[in-house]
Amino acid sequence: MTHLSPAQKPLPKLQLPRLLSVLEVWGFGLSGFLLWLGPAPAMNAALGTQAIFVWIPAAIVGILLNLQVKRLGTRWSNLSGGTPNYTTKLLANYPFLARYAAIGYLVGWVSVPSMNAIIFTDLITANLDAVGINSPETLLKISLTAIPFIVAFSGTRALGILHLFFMLPAIGFLLVFCTQGIGWLAIAPNSPSFVPETWSSFSFPDWAKWYFLAVYAAYGCETASSFIADNRQPQASLRSLSFAALLLPIVYIGGSWLLMTLATDPSLGNNSFLHLVTAAEPFWGKSAFFLVTFFMASGCLLSSATAVSNSPRVLYQLALDRYISPVFAVVSRRGAFGPGLTFTLVLSLICLLWGNVERTVMVTGTGYLSAMILVHFGLWLRRGNLEVFLPWWSLFFCLVEVLVLIVGGLAWGWQNLTIGLLLPLVVLGLDWLINRVQFSCFQPQWWSERYHKRFHKGYQNFVAVQVTVLLILVCGATWFSWELKARLERNLVATTDAVSGNFLAIALLMVGFVGVAIACWTSLPQAEAINEAREQSELLFKIAQDAIIVLDDRGKITQVNPATVKLFGLHPLELIGSHLNKYFSALTDLPENWQRRSEQNFRRGEENLAIEVSLSDRFSHDLREYVVILRDITERKHFIEALRDSENQLRNQAQQLEIRVRERTAELQEAKELADAANQAKSEFLASMSHELRTPLNGILGYAQILQRSKTLSEQERHGVVIINQCGTHLLTLINDVLDISKIEARKMELYRVEFHLPAFLQGVVEICRLRAQAKQIAFNYQADSTLPTGVRADEKRLRQVLINLLSNAIKFTSIGEVTFSVTVLNYYPSTDSPTIYQLRFQIDDTGMGIASEKLEQIFLPFEQVGGSKLKAEGTGLGLAISQKIINLMDSEIQVTSQLGKGSRFWFDLSLPEAKEWAKTAAIANQGQIIGYHGKQQHILVIDDRWENRSVVVNLLAPLNFVILEAANGREGLDKALTYQPDLIITDLAMPVMDGFEMLQQLRQSPQLQQMLVIVSSASVLAIDRHKSITAGGDDFLAKPIQAEELLAKLQKYLQLQWIYESEPENNHPQQTVVKAELPTPKMVFPEREKLQVLLDLAKQGLLRNLSQEAQEIAKISDELLPFSQHIQQLAKKFQIKQIREFLEQQLAE
Repeated sequence: MTHLSPAQKPLPKLQLPRLLSVLEVWGFGLSGFLLWLGPAPAMNAALGTQAIFVWIPAAIVGILLNLQVKRLGTRWSNLSGGTPNYTTKLLANYPFLARYAAIGYLVGWVSVPSMNAIIFTDLITANLDAVGINSPETLLKISLTAIPFIVAFSGTRALGILHLFFMLPAIGFLLVFCTQGIGWLAIAPNSPSFVPETWSSFSFPDWAKWYFLAVYAAYGCETASSFIADNRQPQASLRSLSFAALLLPIVYIGGSWLLMTLATDPSLGNNSFLHLVTAAEPFWGKSAFFLVTFFMASGCLLSSATAVSNSPRVLYQLALDRYISPVFAVVSRRGAFGPGLTFTLVLSLICLLWGNVERTVMVTGTGYLSAMILVHFGLWLRRGNLEVFLPWWSLFFCLVEVLVLIVGGLAWGWQNLTIGLLLPLVVLGLDWLINRVQFSCFQPQWWSERYHKRFHKGYQNFVAVQVTVLLILVCGATWFSWELKARLERNLVATTDAVSGNFLAIALLMVGFVGVAIACWTSLPQAEAINEAREQSELLFKIAQDAIIVLDDRGKITQVNPATVKLFGLHPLELIGSHLNKYFSALTDLPENWQRRSEQNFRRGEENLAIEVSLSDRFSHDLREYVVILRDITERKHFIEALRDSENQLRNQAQQLEIRVRERTAELQEAKELADAANQAKSEFLASMSHELRTPLNGILGYAQILQRSKTLSEQERHGVVIINQCGTHLLTLINDVLDISKIEARKMELYRVEFHLPAFLQGVVEICRLRAQAKQIAFNYQADSTLPTGVRADEKRLRQVLINLLSNAIKFTSIGEVTFSVTVLNYYPSTDSPTIYQLRFQIDDTGMGIASEKLEQIFLPFEQVGGSKLKAEGTGLGLAISQKIINLMDSEIQVTSQLGKGSRFWFDLSLPEAKEWAKTAAIANQGQIIGYHGKQQHILVIDDRWENRSVVVNLLAPLNFVILEAANGREGLDKALTYQPDLIITDLAMPVMDGFEMLQQLRQSPQLQQMLVIVSSASVLAIDRHKSITAGGDDFLAKPIQAEELLAKLQKYLQLQWIYESEPENNHPQQTVVKAELPTPKMVFPEREKLQVLLDLAKQGLLRNLSQEAQEIAKISDELLPFSQHIQQLAKKFQIKQIREFLEQQLAE
């Protein structure tokens, strides 16, 4: 199976819809600030005051990166996925680096949902443990990881609204924390010093180690760029990147400064919550626990939602750019990236299974940092382009980040660094498998089919599922509240304000998050479906070619489409509120009384139009409306009238033409009958003349050959016999030419290909022509290629005729010089499963009188001769015309070049299959005539509706000791086959009662006969007819007219016969005694005298065809007359008119 690369596979046709609002994109863009909540407290605990020196450069680079990405977004506003997919454009000349950078960025985000789920679960568990309640941690982790994905599967808007709902308060509290804290730190009298009194020592490895993670947070505020392509106002959305750049120092530097100065207690350890609460408590007081819990929990949920929205878009754009499998380019009409979401969910669950937050963040952060390195490298490569901002600074940042990757990565552990660098390659390997494995869910068509299904299919089931889920959640929330209250009362736990605040924040977030998610999941699909249906209806209403009008129940117009405005030529406001009968006066006041379909007259200015009016009801609750479709049929009516006039004219013309055709047909029929009569007369004349000429000529040539062998003739007498033989042979050639040209004119000439020994065949032609050349005392040269095949398959007779004709002409028109006959192999085409094809050239050169160039085209025309008057008198002028036709039948052409007075060259090329069985055939032929066979007597059933066809087989095989059974149709043949069980059947196809095809079908279905051997013998000998015969159930095919050698060869093949030849000694097989079957000669019965007289009259007129037909009719009178009929027909076939006349006259005399 051939696997196509991503660049070769077709992409889905459904494109990403622009569904998100500007505010929703801004919400996704600001979620990157919540990533600061993770590494900032941990970095503060590890580095102390040195942490600020990590955040300051990270924030500066983050600001510049946001401004740079904004410019890239302006350049590629239709590109989804944002920064990583801009990087593929920057590194277009380095496709591997481009793909690695994009997947590295993706890897950095896919771990966010699972890591936040672990952090949020720890937060919930810590608060539940405080009141003595055990929490299902595994279920919480999986649920918190899956919730954003479940919402995302319902569409882009669902997750966008959910994200925006919580993003505003979360970012608001975070900004208040930073600004209020800095303000309190700067001006409050009870605040510690704004600047720390002591600073921890600087260590570059520690700095690089934590900058490694700072990149993950500070660079992540450019996520708004991922959503530009599916936003309604790209330029307005891009401004969020500038706003994020403005907030970056407030959060990353201001917030970190607060932690550095207020969260200094070493006992806080690495607990992020305690660090933030400690920093917030001086200015927020008791609310610190609630607010910190709120924006920490919000940070977990919202950054997860951002990752779930961002990651599939990266995959989507990579698939569109042919970097990964096209399945990731599938998106629904509501903007749900099914394949991308599924792939991201799988990767997130793998990170969840690993469970180690610190290692997971470091490993996936390695891919993210690598992506940022390649982003800055790509910007430097594209320096000079308008979209690139500060390229040399980008190169500097790239080098610093490479140093951080090496030093910081090794500080976190070389194993983690190695895994992180290899992880994008592993993801690319998974994509390679997805592209090659033929699972249905890996194919774009599988997802597209599901996304193209109409929403209303199964709508009732969907509503039932929604209600069920809502009931379960409401009941679950109620049960959880009661259970929590019962546990607290049972354990008599005195909850502090801090614990109560934490519970309140978590409960608000969880209930709110799930509630908004359910609201989006339940309402948005219905709203989208309703909106889609409305848009489709409005679109159909607007683009309809016909005028469509909506009427109220009183017939007044309430709505029109553009086609209506065009038809009436009025403004829509002029139409709305008017009664339709104002324009169509034939309509009554109430539409309920109108006909469903009618034709109305309408006057538009100076035009009178014919309008077809179609009316239909439309009920909407208690409101009854009518939809009227108006169609201008004016042109159609004019066309119909014109068509009717044309039809009348055509009818009159047709009648006149029919009269002329009948007259012309009668004339042509009369001419055809005359031509047929002439052709019939010509054919009968040629047949009769051929017979009358051949009869004496046979004696002349026969005795001439006998006398040539005599030893008693004198030299003068022998010379006279040679002259007689030459003149007789020439006369026979003229007769054959006349008959051949007749066949050619009737297009009845066919080729009969046999296998023969090519060198012997050529030598025979040479010997015949050499004698003629010697008689003229000119040289005759024969040149044969040494690589000629030994045996070939062709029409031996026709090929010999053509060669002798061309050589005879060359000898005839050459008085002095020589004639050269050459046969060469031009090429050959060997094959393992078929005979080798040899391309041979037959060429005749002479030094004769030559042919003028203007007469070369005439020499192949019938009865045309070129040469002196003396030479023209020799021959009919048919030889070259017949030779050309024969060679044309062999798929070639005789070609000629000549120079007057210097000679001519004739040649033709033939492609002939090699024959390897010729020697076997020749050996059998040399054994003598077949007179019988060894073994048991064979029974053969011959099925044919024509007795003369059956008699051929009977007379061929009966003398050889075969027992022959005969049947005149398929039904009779089946009956005799069942009765006598012959060894082999020879059947015709076209027969009355039951044809050969039906007979074969029933025979192959019969248990007693299905294994019987059947040879189909038919006059239909095309390849398709042979195929039909074999397909119908025949074992072999035998063409009519039947050739004795071919028939005997097939019998030998299928009956496994061993022949007895005339020259075979009788003692070769002493173990068997072969007895020749002496068939008794039936006593011939003659018809009545009137029939004999009719036959005699036909014989005297030379009408052999009518004679044969009359003999066939006589055979039908009685089976006793069959021998007489066969005898007459055999004589007629041999053109022995004289013998027929003598035979009939003798019977009449008796």
